[in-house]
Amino acid sequence: MSRTLHLVVGAVRRICELGTIAAFSVLIAVTLLQVVGRLPGVDAPVFTEEVARFALVYLVAFGCGIAALRNELVNVDLFVNLLPEGGRRVAHTLSNLLVIAFSCAILRGSWDYMMNGWIERARSFQMPMAWIYLSVVIIPAALIFFTGARLLGVRPPKHLHEEIE
Repeated sequence: MSRTLHLVVGAVRRICELGTIAAFSVLIAVTLLQVVGRLPGVDAPVFTEEVARFALVYLVAFGCGIAALRNELVNVDLFVNLLPEGGRRVAHTLSNLLVIAFSCAILRGSWDYMMNGWIERARSFQMPMAWIYLSVVIIPAALIFFTGARLLGVRPPKHLHEEIE
């Protein structure tokens, strides 16, 4: 079971890493188009501003789960570090449980929000907004998955290219 869990977490982590890289690459590309479009005689495509915003949202969506797995989300270390070791474990476990509870609470609403986006289109290009709003589903789902894995004892690899053992 533990080996299977680690393999699944490693695979989902890799998907999120690739999604983060893709979103960042899109952001770089459209930002370069915007900069080049400022040059005299060069017109940047109209969709670059909107696509840049969408890429930023997806950057957060794919990155938040990885941050949860690595315990790099916003923390109250000043308070937690003053506690004895047992108190720190309890505080971290309680914090992880609260993240999961909140994410579970908003997941259904996130899904409904995304599904409403099928009738809405992006202003500068005709893509259903549901594909953009999918990021609002990825965020709580990733937080539930990776925070749950962390509670089950899964830790991220120490090096970027090292697999979860």
